[in-house]
Amino acid sequence: MDPNRSSSRGFSLVELMIVLVIFGVLVGMGIPSYQKYSASQKLRGTAENLVQTVQLQRSRAMTTGQSVVLNFNTGTPPGWTCISQGRANHTNLPNGVLYASASPASLVLTRDGRVNTSGTVVFMNQVGGADTVSVQLSGLALIR
Repeated sequence: MDPNRSSSRGFSLVELMIVLVIFGVLVGMGIPSYQKYSASQKLRGTAENLVQTVQLQRSRAMTTGQSVVLNFNTGTPPGWTCISQGRANHTNLPNGVLYASASPASLVLTRDGRVNTSGTVVFMNQVGGADTVSVQLSGLALIR
């Protein structure tokens, strides 16, 4: 052992600075990917939420024997409204998700589980992603 050498333990300031710079570069490179992932998941979640709403309202129409109207509100605030038995339930689209198109603007789910007309709803996000929800005449809703 060298008697002149100090027996201190730990990391030097230079070593800590190098680790912090590497960590900062990795985080800086990961943030845009996370933001894109987050936007795509928000878009997919909105499409899944609409499919589940159609399925729930279809079941409600068959159970109660009364038609349920599903309006797609493309104005402000964008979302959809379920109208049944004189009650309305509005669901807003999440921030960053908008309608690219909603055709038709309204669907009627009848008591036999069918829809008055087939429809297509296209959602888009700010990074250019899009998800399409298709509602068939049978009342089946799918994400395409």
